[in-house]
Amino acid sequence: MRSKTIVVFIGPAGSGKSTLLYAYSKWLEEMFSYRVYKVNLDPAAEYIPYKPDFDVRGVIDIHKISIEYGLGPNGALVKSMDILSSKIDFIESLFRDVDSDFILIDTPGQMEIFIFRDIAPRLIDVLKKVSRQFVVVFVVDADIIHRYEDYAFIAIMSTAIQARLGADVVPVINKIDLVSIVDVIGDVVSDINIVAERLRNMGVYGEMMSNILNTIYLYAKAAKVPKVSAKTLENIEELHRIIHELTCACGDLT
Repeated sequence: MRSKTIVVFIGPAGSGKSTLLYAYSKWLEEMFSYRVYKVNLDPAAEYIPYKPDFDVRGVIDIHKISIEYGLGPNGALVKSMDILSSKIDFIESLFRDVDSDFILIDTPGQMEIFIFRDIAPRLIDVLKKVSRQFVVVFVVDADIIHRYEDYAFIAIMSTAIQARLGADVVPVINKIDLVSIVDVIGDVVSDINIVAERLRNMGVYGEMMSNILNTIYLYAKAAKVPKVSAKTLENIEELHRIIHELTCACGDLT
């Protein structure tokens, strides 16, 4: 059984995380001839751009759950996550038997329903047992990154996810092909110190965010935030480099 790297993609609806997972999987297969096992854990997904090797929709029927329990879309998804959590032993066994170089895992677009239910920390604990080469990718739409405050919010959200899951988190700005470079603050997103200094001059809330960023910088393993395009594959190699260095503990990303 070969050693495998596990990457979990998390992000809000519309961030393009499913498309990024697909693009990254194709890049890994074509560039390195890696064997990639793709997982969909979103029972509410109506369309995904890749063919999953494991699809939770074959195990959990969210429409039947909605009817059986008299739930709306969000309630049915919450119930689905609880049911998935009860099947955690099955998931562990499934992933242990996977003979691939990479396991890429797609999660529900309603990020909060996944992260703040029991399934997320339980799944992460299982994945850590399956492989020590493990990381979470937090995907954000470039269209929402216009100001220094926006970057601070993303950094804080990424840290909150890391604290909740107890795992290394790589924040990624996706869809840069759809926005002007000035709309994603240029290259300053890779330098927390510059952002923190700019925020310090923006009043009391700016100073608060600046102090938080400086604290994050002290402990962050991945200080760089890659800006990628799942559509054009721009900077996919940079994302891979960060994932590789975090999972093999062989580099300095600061």
